[in-house]
Amino acid sequence: MKAIDKQWAFTIRLVLFLLVVVGTVWLLKSISWVIGLILISTLIVYILYPLLEFLKSRFRLSHGLATALVFLVFLLFSVFVISLLIPVIFNEAVELADNFPHYLARFQAYLSWLTQQMITLDIEGEVRSFLLSLTDNLQQAVEYLAEASLSLLGGAVDFILVLFLVFYLLYDFQAVREQLIEVVPTAKRELAIEILAIIDTNVGTFIRGSLLRCLIVGIVAGITLSLVGMPHALLLGLLAGIFNFILYIGPYIAAVPAVLLSFSPLTPSPVLIILIYIVIQILDGMFLAPVVLGRVVKIKPITVIVAILIGGSLAGLLGMVLAVPVAGMVKGILQLIKSGPAYEKT
Repeated sequence: MKAIDKQWAFTIRLVLFLLVVVGTVWLLKSISWVIGLILISTLIVYILYPLLEFLKSRFRLSHGLATALVFLVFLLFSVFVISLLIPVIFNEAVELADNFPHYLARFQAYLSWLTQQMITLDIEGEVRSFLLSLTDNLQQAVEYLAEASLSLLGGAVDFILVLFLVFYLLYDFQAVREQLIEVVPTAKRELAIEILAIIDTNVGTFIRGSLLRCLIVGIVAGITLSLVGMPHALLLGLLAGIFNFILYIGPYIAAVPAVLLSFSPLTPSPVLIILIYIVIQILDGMFLAPVVLGRVVKIKPITVIVAILIGGSLAGLLGMVLAVPVAGMVKGILQLIKSGPAYEKT
């Protein structure tokens, strides 16, 4: 009888546990929009907080005044970037959409010529079917971009909400950290402080360093492509800077549209465009990343790639950006645990 009661108790606990897991997943999925806004706001605060501390220590400003000044700088910078880039990007995107059939026709003609050169391999049918599917896919991509333009209003609302979150998080950032530490039992507070330091290193330093890297890569790519006569150089440079946030994979994604556009007769050679992206990536890997990131990213490439793929499948582009610092945090916490008393030799 007691054995049956134990089995029922175990079954009930298992069912309750599964219900809690399912409920938690459902809740997180339901509020994913809010979580995304909070994560973006937190990343921005990590970028701005060192400036806040500098103003307080250097000019002896009060916390409230320093917060207001930093937020004002961020707001003015955001308005400046939006007012400067959005009209140019919009015009280039419209021009690209208008010329898209021409680029597609030239690309198809090039592949048709390539097929004729390789006719002895008897792959004309495969290439022709690839071209047909490519045309359909590219047309769907254009339609998707047209539909995505309707979401600009929602993006504006999100931007306003992010501004509010950034201001209040920036003002209460240190207080929130202290409250988190106070929640931890006294015996474990030193460990909590060390974990927060690991988070600061892997999130704050990585995001600030990556932002600087992406800014330099975007400017260099845009200027270089413009100098060689590549159309839509600003848009392509912006894409290069944004995707450079994603280590190892991002630069190759950013190079795809530039290489496709280079098949037009009015653009530089595809070989030249590929060489430009390769050189920029080499400079980034050999000089920018070691200097601005330092020892923050000490993770094996295979770990980074797997983390990026997992992050992308879970949270899209934001997940791919956060994958590396999260992997760094996990590694740092594991190293901290291994250095604890439980792993010491007796």
